[in-house]
Amino acid sequence: MNKCSLPPHSIGICIPERREPGMMVFNVRPGGPDSGRNKVGWIVGVDDQGQFPLNLKFDTAAQDSCALPNGNLMFSLTGAGLIKEVLRTGEVVRQWHVAGKWKNKTPTVNSVAIDAPLTHHRVNYFPNGNLLLLSAEVREFRDWPQNDTDKNAPRGPARVIGDVVLEVTAEGNTVNKWHLLDMLDPYRLCYGSCSDYWQKLGYPDSNDWCHTNAVFYDKRDDTIMLSLRTQDCILKFYRSSGAIKWILGNPGNWRAPWSDKLLKPIGNVEWQYHQHDCSVTPTGTILCFDNGNHRALPFTEKLPAEKNYSRVVEFAVDEEEMTVEQVWSFGDGKGPGEGLYGCYQGGAYRLPKTGNTFMNFGGICTIDGVPTNDNRADMCRARLIEVTPEKEIVFDMWIDGSNENPPMPLSSFRAEHVPI
Repeated sequence: MNKCSLPPHSIGICIPERREPGMMVFNVRPGGPDSGRNKVGWIVGVDDQGQFPLNLKFDTAAQDSCALPNGNLMFSLTGAGLIKEVLRTGEVVRQWHVAGKWKNKTPTVNSVAIDAPLTHHRVNYFPNGNLLLLSAEVREFRDWPQNDTDKNAPRGPARVIGDVVLEVTAEGNTVNKWHLLDMLDPYRLCYGSCSDYWQKLGYPDSNDWCHTNAVFYDKRDDTIMLSLRTQDCILKFYRSSGAIKWILGNPGNWRAPWSDKLLKPIGNVEWQYHQHDCSVTPTGTILCFDNGNHRALPFTEKLPAEKNYSRVVEFAVDEEEMTVEQVWSFGDGKGPGEGLYGCYQGGAYRLPKTGNTFMNFGGICTIDGVPTNDNRADMCRARLIEVTPEKEIVFDMWIDGSNENPPMPLSSFRAEHVPI
């Protein structure tokens, strides 16, 4: 880990007096064709003046970061199977390593082992200081659908990956574990549920059934909220029992008893698809980055990538009435700076003082300049934007290595606010 050159970037707009004080901390890592994914990564912080008070560079992919209550930062290096707590200077305070990645090795004498095959995507924490992490398991089904594009597809043997949510103490002990394959319908498919994502990560012949990419703790009712990318839904469940509280997403293809947990739309609700980074805002609404892949469920027609868009969307949920209303969005092509399509990654963060929204269009992938659903396309860039509640852009930055020699496809997972 070292302070080094920043990733290639350009800032087109920065209006300090209209921006949230503090800095936004985010990762940058290789994207697109994925060459060198585990050979470079950054954790970067950009402040309201457009300066970079934080710049840490690694020789492996940096995945996610968050601000801890004590003022330190926590981030993950998933390629290395490490989670670190650091001072803002980058000095390591604590470190955890994933046992499944390190086997009988230990990265340093002070590293704490977490008994899991891997961790992935979001790193978070509970108010009691325990870690809130995502892992995975594989189960075999004898009569699983063989693809997600043909409603008459035959059924047969399949290896299905289900995510596992972990609560882990600072000493590395797992005190709670929730299995998504036990909580949801393992036979429900969305576009992408049969993809090979996990095959590249050591699970041969497997299917990416739910692909959890965000985990958030809601202290108001002691619940956990998840973004399930290849189930096209946001799920909220009780920490104490694992019972589902509600499901937010397109109601298609759900069957009882899960269909009883669906939130009913009020007014003009445009459902999110393949979303990332769900969270509860300071006013209690639900915010997420809606990647929008296909904007359809099996077995209806997919929206082509070149006509698609990603957006940040805010929902108001009435948990007593079990209803949902769309109250704000940015990115659907109806205003300046909108109409971008990022087929993967992405983040959304509601800022506490100004009410501005910071967003990562984290994986804008193209082939010969044309938007694509292929996250291994020939080019990938990221655009980070801060907008006011009235959708005025007060910060606009591209992470763009297309002019490097050779070109450097780059992506950014999400960003989080850190007071200075």
